[in-house]
Amino acid sequence: MASFNTIAGCVLASALFAMVVGKVSNAVVHPHKLDKPALAVSNDAPTQTAAAPAAIEIPPIGPKLASANVDAGKAIFMKQCFTCHTVDKGGANKVGPNLWDVVDRKKASHAGFSYSSALTAKGGEWTYEDIDHLIFKPSAYARGTKMAFAGLPKEQERADVIAYLRTMADTPKPLP
Repeated sequence: MASFNTIAGCVLASALFAMVVGKVSNAVVHPHKLDKPALAVSNDAPTQTAAAPAAIEIPPIGPKLASANVDAGKAIFMKQCFTCHTVDKGGANKVGPNLWDVVDRKKASHAGFSYSSALTAKGGEWTYEDIDHLIFKPSAYARGTKMAFAGLPKEQERADVIAYLRTMADTPKPLP
């Protein structure tokens, strides 16, 4: 058993050590006092000065689809999209829905997949332009989407992927 003197000595030594470290650190670091507060506090009501962010404009994808490379699109799909999506006829859903015959399919309609309310609210069918906007930046296309993909910023890559997805159907839809 430790004696009272040993315990008291340890407590006093620890306190002395902490005091010395505090004094040395204050001597080494000299805090600079600000002339005015870094954050101004006002009693005035806040005003709306910034406008809502404008929608991102991207050029129509139709002209690029005419010269799109299906093989390049397949390679990009396998690298970027296949982790979450399948394209096999009757294929299973993964993290994202199966994309077989996606062009002109009703949005948020693939059986067995639970879509976000943001995508369900979009309505309509998947056009080439809609697919282009979605894969450009999913969070901008449908705010609140479950799709965590950052997007494909390069127009030619998007055209190639869309051209590949177009071929994943019994009867590919005509190009615009």
